[in-house]
Amino acid sequence: MSTELVLSYGDGRVRVVFQHAPVWREGSPEGMGPPHGLKLFRATVSREATRDEPPSFKSEQANVPTAGNPSFYRPVPPFKWFAKWAGTSWTWGESRGDEGWQIEDMEEADAWHGRPRGDTPNVWSMRLPGGILIQCPRMFSSATAPSEDDGLTAVMAETMRVAWLPEDDRLIRVEASVMAMDRPILDDSDGVEQVVGFYPPLLTTLRTDMLQKVGELENVSLLERQRELEQLDTVDELLIPESDLPTSSGL
Repeated sequence: MSTELVLSYGDGRVRVVFQHAPVWREGSPEGMGPPHGLKLFRATVSREATRDEPPSFKSEQANVPTAGNPSFYRPVPPFKWFAKWAGTSWTWGESRGDEGWQIEDMEEADAWHGRPRGDTPNVWSMRLPGGILIQCPRMFSSATAPSEDDGLTAVMAETMRVAWLPEDDRLIRVEASVMAMDRPILDDSDGVEQVVGFYPPLLTTLRTDMLQKVGELENVSLLERQRELEQLDTVDELLIPESDLPTSSGL
């Protein structure tokens, strides 16, 4: 399964492709029967621009991007993400259709760009030069995957996200929730009903945000925030073995 998310700003854009591959539960013969999940195995990030030459550190040093256009290779300190952001948001949902609204004061729970490691151990993430943050699920579980108590795994929509600071006072984000491996294809031609496959993945919600910095956060210690992030990193390292990290290309 491949999921592509794109953000554009000025004369440039960031294109991210997440790829998930079939996996079987430990002890099950690989390739025998439907997989028990889809596991992240590759993330590709492309920096693209309508310029005389492809974006690179060298080309941006020779021709500094003008205001209103992104600088892909500038250093972006972590505290740049923590600010008061305001702007517009547009969402699409399978049941509710298109909706747009104004964001005047972003709630802490909605500021996921300030939590680079994500909110659960199932999140794989990477922060890249030029103010790019990517997040996606490590695993999509199958509706037929047995749980520890021999029941069936509950399937939930998983969210993939990309946030970008093309300039220090601009923040654009996109997040897509995808449901995968939740609708099995059944076959009873032999008189015994069995799962032979799954229907294609389904996009359940999509959201994009165009935000501008309108001030600094009040009564918030950046040092305290950084310590909290370091504690989350430590917890993630204990929960997720290093061998489970996917490879990345195109970075």
